[in-house]
Amino acid sequence: MIQARRVPGARGLRSAWLPLLAVIFCLAACAGLGLRAEPTAVSTAPDPCFNRLFTRTGGGWTGGDGTLSVPLGDGRTLWLFGDSFLGTVNPDGTRPEDTPLVRNCIVVQDGDVLTTRTAGSLSAPKAFFPPQAPGEWCWPADATVENGRVRVILHRFCQGSPLLWDWQWTGTAVADLGLPELEIERITPLAVSNGVMYAAILEQAEATYLFGVEERNGVRLMHVARAPPGDLLGTWTFFDGKGWSADPVATRPVLEGVSTQFGVVDLADGLALVTMDNRVPFSADLVMYRASAPQGPWHGPCRLYRAPEAGPAIVAYNPAIHPQFTASGRLLVSYNLNHVSEPAALYRNAAIYRPRFVRVNPAACPAP
Repeated sequence: MIQARRVPGARGLRSAWLPLLAVIFCLAACAGLGLRAEPTAVSTAPDPCFNRLFTRTGGGWTGGDGTLSVPLGDGRTLWLFGDSFLGTVNPDGTRPEDTPLVRNCIVVQDGDVLTTRTAGSLSAPKAFFPPQAPGEWCWPADATVENGRVRVILHRFCQGSPLLWDWQWTGTAVADLGLPELEIERITPLAVSNGVMYAAILEQAEATYLFGVEERNGVRLMHVARAPPGDLLGTWTFFDGKGWSADPVATRPVLEGVSTQFGVVDLADGLALVTMDNRVPFSADLVMYRASAPQGPWHGPCRLYRAPEAGPAIVAYNPAIHPQFTASGRLLVSYNLNHVSEPAALYRNAAIYRPRFVRVNPAACPAP
């Protein structure tokens, strides 16, 4: 979802970058330039229960990306997906050619029961979150529960040209869903114009923190903002490198090499951030950074896992943390998969375009 999927010609770019990076690292080592150490592998394993739960063959959602979640406080979990296939999957793992595809949808989990929600009708489904202008669509970024409603950050996009992956981010909005029905009450434009797509929420007692991404010269830089606790639509302030400023343009990056989307969680010994290692183009490595405060300094990365499905034609991207499903100290983390250049591949093999779930032991990446 979002710009992480704008990856035409990934094979050629990978082959062009890797030799160059190898030379850079060799020269740096010889010159003693002190580059950060490569991530160290630690124990992470697939979660068979969630991988099985989201292997759907009929009755609603059968594949998508985004894979964000928020607990609703009543035992249910709301899952948010971007581009999603609906309908059925054939017994041989293929999709019918007339399989509906919507720009976003929600899935409500109650125990091991998943219920898909879209707009429109069963025969002509539409995106759950409607476009905010002609020619646009919305992709969910993250969500939180405040004052009896779910608040969902939505990124707005439009097609920049007829090219498959040429999308343009046009802005951000916040959708309010009433509880328990999860009907849209309103969608409010987010008046923050600083070129940062805010993609992850962290609630703490003193503030609700927002982590976002700015893409600059092909490098993804993480920024941090904060809203009043329990009030995502309240007045934001922005970390400017020294303190918190009311000026959105004063924001300064605190980390580079993150995904377009990632997850941040508050642990007993500090904060943990899980992302794909975007210091290297199209990396299949899932890594963790640690910090004692949202604005950092962030330390790492520590490599958690290498997506075994990724390769020249398949990309792994945009991981998310689902802390409500933590078990025995191990976090549940998802990442998305997609074919880099051939949409028809998602019809030939429905298994490609589904999230994968792994269990991560954050103690393997100690806090600084």
